[in-house]
Amino acid sequence: MKFEKYVLLVYTLTLLCHSQLQSQDIEKITPKTERYDIDQKHKIIVWNYEIPDASNSTSNVLNIIFGKDYIFSSLSDSLSYTRSYDVNNNGEIFKLYITQLPIIKITSKEAIKDDPKVPSQFTFAHQDSVKSALAGVELRGNISLKFPKKSYDLEFWQNSEEETSVDIKFGDLREDDDWILDGLYNEPLRLRSYFCNKLWLSIHKPSYLNQEEDAKSGIDLMYAEVFLDSKYIGIHALTEQVDRKLLQLKKYKKGKVRGELFKAGSHNGAPAYIKAPKYKNIFPHWAGYEAEYPFMNYKAQWKNIHRFTKFVIKSKDSIFKKKVATKFDLDNAIDYFLFINLVRATDNLGKNFYVARYDKKTHYFNVPWDLDGVLGTIQDGKRIPTTNDILSNGLFDRLLKVNPDNYRQRLKARWFFLRKQEFSNASLLGNIRSAYEFFEKNKVYEREALVWPSDVALPKHLDYMESWLTNRLQYLDTYFNELP
Repeated sequence: MKFEKYVLLVYTLTLLCHSQLQSQDIEKITPKTERYDIDQKHKIIVWNYEIPDASNSTSNVLNIIFGKDYIFSSLSDSLSYTRSYDVNNNGEIFKLYITQLPIIKITSKEAIKDDPKVPSQFTFAHQDSVKSALAGVELRGNISLKFPKKSYDLEFWQNSEEETSVDIKFGDLREDDDWILDGLYNEPLRLRSYFCNKLWLSIHKPSYLNQEEDAKSGIDLMYAEVFLDSKYIGIHALTEQVDRKLLQLKKYKKGKVRGELFKAGSHNGAPAYIKAPKYKNIFPHWAGYEAEYPFMNYKAQWKNIHRFTKFVIKSKDSIFKKKVATKFDLDNAIDYFLFINLVRATDNLGKNFYVARYDKKTHYFNVPWDLDGVLGTIQDGKRIPTTNDILSNGLFDRLLKVNPDNYRQRLKARWFFLRKQEFSNASLLGNIRSAYEFFEKNKVYEREALVWPSDVALPKHLDYMESWLTNRLQYLDTYFNELP
């Protein structure tokens, strides 16, 4: 009798389990190919997918099929950005990572080199946005060309024969045809450039914003995970370019120079306000500057920037004090000086910035660029622990010395105002720590290390950066407090 009851119980439980399994809703998901890619060498799949709220799910089980052979099954409420999953490919196991960051895929029939751009297929997928385009792609940089992880210059085309450009918009960034994919290789934490560019945008706005509401004071950027020919090459920063359109400078019109833009490239020339030799407009370079705009009919327009540079270098103190505020935006000079010294951007006072002017007879102003050698490192990633110095150039030296329009008082007041706001320890260190923890928890660092391993543990890099910044802030507080 006991045996019969046991058999009946087993039978009843079996029917109950079978009934429950049959009642389970199974959802089949076949991700769009633009939203993921598979790295055969490292055996990983990275998938951009917005994980739905489990409470809103109508199914209990998900069957996810990548291509034809890569199959992954999971309970719908177990998907997470902070885990990895095993995906079966005919008995071979691949790791699946679900990412909140955009996925960029580049495929090219030709090897990508320094020059010229080669036609490539480009796709971008993030949230509800999927974009596909033809792009001309080439390597970019100077020092970065020697890094194993490369940076890329992108130009979007309507077709490869005519190379007619076409504008594309990504997220909240501008709409344009020229973009950069920065590999961030010399930053082990992949944070410095992103952090600094966002910081500059948070503290400084163009003085002419009322006339040009779309104008920016510098570049904006977003992180993305990149595949090149189905090889995972890690996290990059998709970055805007500094040009007339970004700054919304007035266009050259009827032979008249209005907006101007020059790229600085020498610590021993005009950008550092050391010399102002004669110029010839037939050349696109002068004394360490490169003409970005206008450059019309194969001619640069050096007259105005030459005149201003010569004024800074050679004018008498009394004339400089009286007139410099009519020629250069002193609020911009103050913010740029404080910003460069905060992050100790040693390569951004003679190089790696732009000098611009919105319209004729308006002020010149600075635009930062290439902010990777910062926060205790230089351009090749080498650590420089110095925190107790002040960076300057010929223009800032004269402003401090001559003190036009109470420049020193305004500089000091602005520093301590920002120290309560964007430059506070809590804000600066909190933003760095938040970005680090996002990468750590979401396993971005884990998959980055698969292709670009670091010799030093990442927590040690973070400790160094936080310690360096804390010491730098302490020194600068003392410096500006004691500024006459």
